Amino acid sequence: MPTLVLTLAVGFSLLTLQLWMAGCGALGRGELRRLSLAGLAFCAGFTLFGLRSWLPGWVVLLGGNWLLMVGLAGLAAAMSRHLLNRELPIWHHALLLGAAMAVPAVLDVSTPVRAGAMSAAMGVLLLPTTLAAMRLGWRAELSFRAVALLLLLASLLLWLRAGLAVWWLRALPAEAEAWTDWSRALFMFAFLAVLAAGFAFVLAHFERMASQMRKLASVDGLTGAMNHSTTVSLLAHAMERGRREGQPVGFVMLDLDHFKRVNDRHGHAVGDQVLKAVASCARARLRGSDVFGRLGGEEFGLVLPATGEAGARHLAEQVRLAVESLELRGDGGQPLRVTLSAGVAEAARGDTPETLMHLADKALYQAKQKGRNRVVVADDWMRNSTLQSVVG
Repeated sequence: MPTLVLTLAVGFSLLTLQLWMAGCGALGRGELRRLSLAGLAFCAGFTLFGLRSWLPGWVVLLGGNWLLMVGLAGLAAAMSRHLLNRELPIWHHALLLGAAMAVPAVLDVSTPVRAGAMSAAMGVLLLPTTLAAMRLGWRAELSFRAVALLLLLASLLLWLRAGLAVWWLRALPAEAEAWTDWSRALFMFAFLAVLAAGFAFVLAHFERMASQMRKLASVDGLTGAMNHSTTVSLLAHAMERGRREGQPVGFVMLDLDHFKRVNDRHGHAVGDQVLKAVASCARARLRGSDVFGRLGGEEFGLVLPATGEAGARHLAEQVRLAVESLELRGDGGQPLRVTLSAGVAEAARGDTPETLMHLADKALYQAKQKGRNRVVVADDWMRNSTLQSVVG
């Protein structure tokens, strides 16, 4: 048992050190800071238990159990921020207060009663965290499943210890030494599972950070559309797959009409709201396989796998009509109407993504020249002139 206590004290100190080394910036954001405080409380609690030969018994029992309960509450706070992005509810603070008040009430009772009561109190504290991890964490990061399973194991061991105390008092009340060995082993292994869950939580947190960084690298933050480079890459992939499977690939270039006037008259904040509304309007009409990208400013692109010229034109017309009917509000609440123009092109054998985008851009230019708020499909003349300009 002293070896297990030392292992837990060192393990939680290493967890706290790992979180500290992760950087003040990351710790300041929330869940990792709470987890580091929980690790510190666990470390202090098990250090107290390790010093029970040199300290008064009541100090060890009172301080050690309180510190472990604070650690469990800190773990719950970290989980709440990670899974729900909010602080612990008031009722969880009430649970912590109730569990803490139970500690002095059982200091003078027999060892099995005290151990069972403490395990039940800690099991109650850990139960909401375990249920949240199993219910919500299973759909989060893949590594968070390890957190959920380890917390479930810790909860089961704590409740097993509480149940074993009741059974032992009834069946074998005289064999205290055997009870102590089983009780301490279950308690230590429960918190070994909590320690492992802490390290798995760190891994899940950084997995989420990596996912967010990948998303930021490929998604436009304002509209949620793919950025320019990602759109071009996905267009190239769609064209290559279309050649392999003998399927057409359509590309639509969309551009808001007179968008500079919107920014000049109503301000950039209103302009941003217009861009988001148009993006949402367009995205609502796409299939799961379609790609919606922001090419720059007020210009967007649609990559349409397995879609020919007619289908691409029909979709572009739907988007145009939907944007035209948007009821927006400008600066001061005055009504604001916007329209867009679209150029449509279908990939031909030998086209590159740049060629197809250039072709759609020529069709878009024609739509602007013809009065805006319309859809133009690239014709043979545009294709020939595009090929000549690319070759030149």
